[in-house]
Amino acid sequence: MNFETKHLIRWGIPGWTFLGTLTIYFYIKESVLNSAFSISKIPAFMFTAIFVGVGIIIGHLIHQISMLFGFVIWNKWSDYFEKEFKFDQIIMEDEKGKEVQRIYSYRLGNVHALRSLNISLIIALVATVVLSITMYFSSKVLLLIVILFLLVVITFINYLYFKKNLEFFIMKIESTNNNN
Repeated sequence: MNFETKHLIRWGIPGWTFLGTLTIYFYIKESVLNSAFSISKIPAFMFTAIFVGVGIIIGHLIHQISMLFGFVIWNKWSDYFEKEFKFDQIIMEDEKGKEVQRIYSYRLGNVHALRSLNISLIIALVATVVLSITMYFSSKVLLLIVILFLLVVITFINYLYFKKNLEFFIMKIESTNNNN
């Protein structure tokens, strides 16, 4: 298995975003946090290690959820597999194949990362709304909800931009190849 630091970051960011949101919510609602556990009794390095480790695990799960909803469900598999195979053939046969592959991988990675981050923010928004209904609500929690909503919108717009950019890139490579 080819496991690199970029995978830790790719999976960590959605998980850390989700955990960070919950941490902010419970920080706002200090009594819940203090009744659950006293953070002052946990050494900072241990809290950080747990946060990072759990964030990567949760982030990987969020990444899988985003792949399911944003990729697997919406694509007709047989059409996608055929299209992907043809594009791979173009890359392998092109004299600039390595450069095309590098650009394609970069853009595809951005699409996957933004979709995962967007799903993470949606889950965090839903969790915060549910917690604010069932546990505690204040103007600070409302501000957190508004910020999360804005971040959901921003990351979704960025996701659409990068997705369209990737589709345009693929279309141009395919049309260049068809003209040759």
